[in-house]
Amino acid sequence: MEIIKHEGPGRLGLVRIKEKTFKTPALAGVDFTISPFNSYFYPKDFGEYDFNLAPSIPLSFYTPREIVEKALDKLYSVDYSKFNALYVPVVRNLEYVDEFLENVLSQYSFDALYIGNAKIFVKDYRRFVQAIRLIREKDPNLLLITDIEPFFYPLAVYLGIDAFDTRSLKLYDFHKKGFTQFSPILWDENANSLEFAKETIRLVRKALEEGKLRYLVENFFHTQAHAGILRIADKENWDYLEKYTPIQKDTIYFISDASQNRPEVVRWRQRVVERFKPPENIEALLLFPCSAKKPYSHSRSHTLFRKALKEALGNGIYKIHELILTSPFGVVPREWEWLAKYDIVVTGHWSEEEINSAAELLAKALEKYPKEIPVIAHLDEAYVEVAKRASEISGREIIFTPVKDGTTSRESLEGLKRTIKELGFEVAAGKEDRTYRFYENIRKVFDFYFGLGAGEAVLPDDAKIIGSKMLRILIDNQQTGTYQDGVISVTPFGMQRIYEATRSYYVKIDFDLRGDVFAVGVNEADEKIRPDDIVGVVRDEKVVGVGKALLSGEEMVKAKRGVAVKVRKKA
Repeated sequence: MEIIKHEGPGRLGLVRIKEKTFKTPALAGVDFTISPFNSYFYPKDFGEYDFNLAPSIPLSFYTPREIVEKALDKLYSVDYSKFNALYVPVVRNLEYVDEFLENVLSQYSFDALYIGNAKIFVKDYRRFVQAIRLIREKDPNLLLITDIEPFFYPLAVYLGIDAFDTRSLKLYDFHKKGFTQFSPILWDENANSLEFAKETIRLVRKALEEGKLRYLVENFFHTQAHAGILRIADKENWDYLEKYTPIQKDTIYFISDASQNRPEVVRWRQRVVERFKPPENIEALLLFPCSAKKPYSHSRSHTLFRKALKEALGNGIYKIHELILTSPFGVVPREWEWLAKYDIVVTGHWSEEEINSAAELLAKALEKYPKEIPVIAHLDEAYVEVAKRASEISGREIIFTPVKDGTTSRESLEGLKRTIKELGFEVAAGKEDRTYRFYENIRKVFDFYFGLGAGEAVLPDDAKIIGSKMLRILIDNQQTGTYQDGVISVTPFGMQRIYEATRSYYVKIDFDLRGDVFAVGVNEADEKIRPDDIVGVVRDEKVVGVGKALLSGEEMVKAKRGVAVKVRKKA
């Protein structure tokens, strides 16, 4: 299996078996055939099947320990070299599944792996996620197949399943249970199981192609198992989901409470803590609420905030810093506002989880600022509670401006200016401060993508910026990259400087780079790499090319098929 595109562990794939090629997610028994011979005694002639399922001993999810151990002893004696598909019945103790896979996959290679007992262990939310994760991370090129109802397809694909066996669906037709959009709560009276399965797979593929699989998953909450499994995945396996989630380029739509814990949100909060550093020589920190319009600075409210600051501080505005409070991202530094692309229902009512997570992140952000500078909050509604809790957590005093009838009312804006003047600090800024902040706005976007130090490597103080809209960054007449409204590009020269400064976002090879980098040719890759990241292709410590990652860094090393890096520029 070759991975084409990711969203979380879910992926669009291309499978080539013998003379046959098909795309995943797919239906077993429709797009291809699985051998039904999964008993320990199997026929000698199985060449007619695309997937020859290796012999197995049927074990239920609740099989006692001693029987599982006896079964494994027998299965270890099987010659798996004749088969290209492995059947793995998931039992309650996942240590046995791990042991079996380690033993067999270390000796044999397979095209597909059939996960048994899914209809039973789907009710055990934690083990459902853990089992798929355990199996999925063994070999990225394995096609994962299971048997589960179609209303679970979006969630199962999101967690890493690639194909679904449809043979058991005939039972629903036999009992005259027709699937509907609301099954298993509401059923139709017509036999339609296969048609419904096909339509669901088509919808899942479409969602994957457009980067909206998570959105589809959150709209398929038909059972308690859906909500429970996704909650376990988000809360206890967020690192698994985030690892395979592409770097955000498009707007994310937050539609439910489950949206609060999306991998993109977890990643954002991590990067605020790990990759954001306040500008130097600032005299005050301002906290503002978010706006419906993005970027915030283009909104009416933030235009009024900036105008009030300019009237109160004049050029001193270049010596203050701004953080925007929002849900679910929590905290957005002004320099990152172009990167915070999201849409959420705005009612003024925040859940306890939203308030707590935003307050905890703000408290961590406040620790980055000098203790002697004042922190001024121009907030209303739930934002005030966020700031108060952050103040308690961090021990940092926050000065609240008087707000009446919203933060943009004339009275509130006058209160903002009056609060600043009453503090009595004089802020003087010159041309060099303005230039420094302009450079910092760009540097911090590079830091977001590559880590602290990347911005300084691409744009040091002696660099030149030319252009008006699309900005080109030059060091000694050599271009390091470009910047436009939060969108960046990097040249091999710029990536070399980033690599030397951060030792990150590299893919190492030992051959002459002529085209794209395939996974089989990757010697080493930075584990921080996520799908769609800009990465440097490195040979003998020299960046020989720059491209877009199609896989995570960990996958690049484990996979043996498919493109790892789509090369855009060669040195």
